[in-house]
Amino acid sequence: MLATSPRTAGAATFKQGMRALVGGVTVIATQDAMGVYLGLTATSVTSLSAEPPSLLVCVNRSSPMAEALQAGVHFSANVLSENQIDVAQAFGGQRTVRGMGRFAYGSWFRSAHDVPLLGGARVSFECVAAESMDWATHRVVIGRVCDVHFTHPAARPLVYHDGRYTTVE
Repeated sequence: MLATSPRTAGAATFKQGMRALVGGVTVIATQDAMGVYLGLTATSVTSLSAEPPSLLVCVNRSSPMAEALQAGVHFSANVLSENQIDVAQAFGGQRTVRGMGRFAYGSWFRSAHDVPLLGGARVSFECVAAESMDWATHRVVIGRVCDVHFTHPAARPLVYHDGRYTTVE
């Protein structure tokens, strides 16, 4: 039988280890209760179930996005293509632009549910927040997928690895 270690990795070591994990780059977008569009770059997006179609999104609880993603709220998960590094940087805080100014990067359009969708993304998932829970510093949100928009599926994906944006062949 294996003994369990009482030790927990520190945040810095954990972050360094996670940089080795290749993650797809996604921009999560919605609007808050006042109708203001919000968005952020996330690599913590994954499929959860095919029946019903659903995905999992994790966002920092200190972000306005965490407050906006309440049950019943519609949002999008836009999977970026290799030529959308500027979009990833704008929504990831690596550019000086904030708030609605982030939507000046990329070609955005609205869905029937008034959800911002990114043109030129490989695919955009339109979702409704079904459930959420808080875990330490993050909110974990289950999004039930309502629609899938294939705007540029042949493009190579934008990925994040070792602290930089890149693509895969």
